[in-house]
Amino acid sequence: MGHTASVNRQRRVTTGTLYGEPAGATAAPRGSYTPAQLQALYLSRGRPDMAFMSTQNQVPIDVPEMQQTCTVKNHVNLKKASLKLQQSASHAEQYALSFQFDATKACRIKIFLVANETIDADTGSSSFTLAHQDKTPVLLQEFTAGLGQNFTLTDDEAPKEEEGQQNLQRPLPLLDLSAYRDDELIYRPGAMQLPLIVVLEVASERKHPQSQSTFCTFVKKGESWDVKMLKQKILVDGMTYELQEIYGIDGSVAAAPKGGDRTSEAGDGQTDTTKTAKDEIDIPEGAECIICLSEPRNTTILPCRHMCLCSECAEALRKSSSTCPICRTRVEALLQIRVEAKETETTEVEDDSKQ
Repeated sequence: MGHTASVNRQRRVTTGTLYGEPAGATAAPRGSYTPAQLQALYLSRGRPDMAFMSTQNQVPIDVPEMQQTCTVKNHVNLKKASLKLQQSASHAEQYALSFQFDATKACRIKIFLVANETIDADTGSSSFTLAHQDKTPVLLQEFTAGLGQNFTLTDDEAPKEEEGQQNLQRPLPLLDLSAYRDDELIYRPGAMQLPLIVVLEVASERKHPQSQSTFCTFVKKGESWDVKMLKQKILVDGMTYELQEIYGIDGSVAAAPKGGDRTSEAGDGQTDTTKTAKDEIDIPEGAECIICLSEPRNTTILPCRHMCLCSECAEALRKSSSTCPICRTRVEALLQIRVEAKETETTEVEDDSKQ
């Protein structure tokens, strides 16, 4: 006769930690997480590399189409990293302004100390007038074309001529900051009065010649002053553009194919058609798309301006209406920048414009 027996076993409560949570963390019952919390924890902890992807249940948000840049050639360019202000050894209230610039055409440099910016409503071009006409006048100096030129307020020093550079006017006086109030030398956000404006203008008889304007403020450091750049604008063909930094564009320039290297010859003189464009591109370390790691980056995310994606990954990101994989900022637009390495370096602006 068969017998059956039942064993009363205590039911085990499963509490384990969610995948990706720190070891030793207090475990919570899985049922205590809502679906949204589970998904958020999964994306942020379990798979950090997938955190930029949007959720499948999320209602897609319309994202603008991929935008293409147009290259604007700028004939004058102030190298913002070279902008310096040096206190005079003999007169503590006077300062020498210096910077480096490139000019592919003859140009003139104007220095406005404490000036107002006026923007034309029709053309968007800017004009500048001194806030105090009786104090420091507009400082003007002319230069011939040349790359890597130096501008310096040298006061009584004799003009210096360097190879490929010719100063066409007498040296300019130093900036006397004691003639102005401290609040005039420090920029107030939203104000149209700027403490310092440096204008590089192509020598031309046109009403609105091509120019680049660098807007600066002074910064108090103890008993002395320093200079800090706020923004730069260029005027090209009657259109005004505000220059903005693109993070990661240097790597894309290094990875760009050179013009003329489109085909390669086989040993017998026949064109080798087995090589693809991918094979011809040698991507330097750090210049690859951060998603696929196999294509050069050529797409910038706006508004954060991170250039970190190739065109294919950018298209996938655009369709998912997602966030920047670097800073998690919501994607508002994608800007594709076509960069081609050249044998000779030119000054070009490849950025979204702000009129």
